[in-house]
Amino acid sequence: MDIRFNTDALKPMADWLIYRKNTGMRDEKRLREILMMPDYTVEFERYGIPELPVCGIGFEEAVDFFMNFDRKEFENPRLEYKKKSFLDFYENIEERLKSIGRFTDFTEEDCSLIEVLLANGLPLDCLDKTPELNIILIISIGNSMGWPYDHYVDYDVANMSVFENKVDFLHVTAHEIHHIFTGGLLFPEGIAGDDYFLQNFAYEGLAVHYNNNFGTKGKPRKYSDRSYVMDAEDMEYYQQNFDRFFTMIRDDYRALKGKSPEEAGKVISTKYEQFEFMGKKIRQYPTYYFGCYMWGLVDLTFGKEKVFEAISNPPLFVELYNQAADEKYRL
Repeated sequence: MDIRFNTDALKPMADWLIYRKNTGMRDEKRLREILMMPDYTVEFERYGIPELPVCGIGFEEAVDFFMNFDRKEFENPRLEYKKKSFLDFYENIEERLKSIGRFTDFTEEDCSLIEVLLANGLPLDCLDKTPELNIILIISIGNSMGWPYDHYVDYDVANMSVFENKVDFLHVTAHEIHHIFTGGLLFPEGIAGDDYFLQNFAYEGLAVHYNNNFGTKGKPRKYSDRSYVMDAEDMEYYQQNFDRFFTMIRDDYRALKGKSPEEAGKVISTKYEQFEFMGKKIRQYPTYYFGCYMWGLVDLTFGKEKVFEAISNPPLFVELYNQAADEKYRL
């Protein structure tokens, strides 16, 4: 697997922020030059995708954020959501940046771990088409810790303190690479609205099941070791309210029968992919937890071949899931 790190924009933005912090000077001309660097161009392309949950982030909004994150509120909810954690990073920026180097030197063993995780969680013919992967380490314009786009995996170094060690980083990197492949497999042409709804849970859920090794109510972990980098507070919230939330998901699924994928997508984006779910501020959407449960249960019961057969033949998923699930939780 050919993995390269892109760090060209990291030091210029870090230097700009440190100078700002130490002197109070906010050099907008230099900031604009930095935000026009190639790695930031990738970020603006990705955050500009219209279907991105909640909102996008434009160039001028990013300039405004870096100039003013410590002295104003932002209309764009992605930027307002980002502000609190970014201020913590900013106040400790020199110390936070010291730890980045431990993630950027991949050995053969590191690549092998990623390859094993992907082999366990993808059709084998996918792995024959593994692209060159560029991991961007950047002080991000957005609030995501990491995301896949084209042949890039992007990490915001402002949020990398969530990784306790390099193994955490490798598992999450496998999670993001998994998205690169499944993004081209999910949502086959002609998919019905109710099936489209369930496949949205597969996108995050399978990446969590195969690579974060997370266990839910009714579904154990795939491997015997620990789970990797899941937000404990959010996961406990879903666990404690499992029956209520699962019933809601099932009701929405049934209500979407005969509806279009666009109608299903609206339910997902307005209800399940927001920064607040059922009155609680969240970091990880319920699609992570309940997708891991539903689609992971099919994997553990029938194997990954059936999982990906169900992706290409969506009605099959419900049949398989209902065979694997307790009667109380059938769709």
